[in-house]
Amino acid sequence: MNIRKIKLALAVGLMNSSPNNIPNAIKDLMLGFKEVGAFLGLTVTGNERLNPVLIKETYAIRFEHCTVDVDLVSNPITQSQAVQGFQLH
Repeated sequence: MNIRKIKLALAVGLMNSSPNNIPNAIKDLMLGFKEVGAFLGLTVTGNERLNPVLIKETYAIRFEHCTVDVDLVSNPITQSQAVQGFQLH
């Protein structure tokens, strides 16, 4: 599995689109790579309030051969999300 290629494609795919649901967008982008395998599930691993408006959420998106951990900052009032960072392992 070429992790570098997958990370680059994931970063570019997220920059070129403005999805309302980032975890599902990551899942769809990852399923484009046959070497990651089938989708196994999505788990919320962290939820922390940064201030009265912003929430930091951490998700683990699991596939057969890898997992993507993604940190999102979301605003429930405006229904917006931004990726703070992600790791592929």
